[in-house]
Amino acid sequence: MKEGKNYRTQWAGQFGTAHELIRRGYIVTFTTGNAPATDLLCRSPEGVSFSVQVKSLSTKTYFLCQDSLIKRNAIDFIVFVFLPTPRTDRLEYYVLKPPEYYVLNSEQFCKLMDEQKQKTERREKERGQEYRQISSGSGISYKDLSQTGFRDRWDILPK
Repeated sequence: MKEGKNYRTQWAGQFGTAHELIRRGYIVTFTTGNAPATDLLCRSPEGVSFSVQVKSLSTKTYFLCQDSLIKRNAIDFIVFVFLPTPRTDRLEYYVLKPPEYYVLNSEQFCKLMDEQKQKTERREKERGQEYRQISSGSGISYKDLSQTGFRDRWDILPK
């Protein structure tokens, strides 16, 4: 039932992001899939409206993004959410670790995705492979994202 797990991860990421916004004084509503590039519609404490796209993972793999999002101003903000899953094979994972949130505006996101594509092209070239895009989207690895400095950057959202 892998499909169900993916939906749980996405919904948990959206609800977690909404929770973080609400506790900071934002008003949040869900689009429930009715707006392809928008998961949350928000209003800041000072009355500024904006939208948020949420991408979630429960394993340290890749956050996949549609190419339509990787255009300047295609989205207002994007939040990448890593939801660690408890593992029963290691003692330190019996306690559920908190989610990790990476908050970027449209310009930061596009720049990051450009850098990720160049990095992937370099890796492929070093391996002697020709770079070819294998899907209609792009992605960023959890490892690369976790080294960017965007973790918990809620301060970039409108006041």
